[in-house]
Amino acid sequence: MGQRKSEIIKNHMEVYWHDYASASKGIPITEAGLVEKSSVIGRTGLMLLECGTGAWRVRSSMNTLSRELGVTTTADIGLLSIEFTCFDGDQCYTQSLCLTNTGVNTSRLNRLEHFVNDFEREGKFMTGEELHSHLDEIERIHGLYSPIALGFAAALACGCFTFLLGGGIVEMLCAFC
Repeated sequence: MGQRKSEIIKNHMEVYWHDYASASKGIPITEAGLVEKSSVIGRTGLMLLECGTGAWRVRSSMNTLSRELGVTTTADIGLLSIEFTCFDGDQCYTQSLCLTNTGVNTSRLNRLEHFVNDFEREGKFMTGEELHSHLDEIERIHGLYSPIALGFAAALACGCFTFLLGGGIVEMLCAFC
C-alpha cells in the first residue's frame, strides 16, 4: 500500500482583499463604501505590523489613511493582531485581523511608509482594486537577508549585549549560542 503524503493545513484562513474592492469598480476609493475603505486601512495596518513596526506607528498610519478617506478609526493593536472599527458618520464596520508570523522587513516597511505618506497626493484618487494591487506589489518584497544571516546577527547582538551588561567571554559565548 502506497504512503499518502500528509498535507499541512494552514492554521489561518487567507483574506481575499480584492473581493472587498469588487463592489466599487471604477470609482475612487474616497467615493467607495465603508467596507472598501476599511479593507485598505486594515490591510495597510496589518502589513505594517507584519514588518515588525510598533503599535504606535501602525495606528498613526491607519489614522492618516482614515483622515484621507473621511472615516474615523479606532484600533486595538497587539503583537500579532489588529481589531479595528471604522465609522463614517452613518455606519460602522469592525474587522479583526491576525498574523501568522512576524519579522523585520525594512524594505517593505519603507515602501509602506511611502504608500501612506503619498496617499493624499496619489492613493486617494485610485480605486480600491488599484490600491490592493499596489499593496500586493509591496507584499511581494522580500527581506534583504537570509534567515541564517539574521540568526547570526541576532546571536552576535545577544553576545554583545551580554558584554554591555558586564559578562565575560564565557557568558558572551553562551548568549551567542
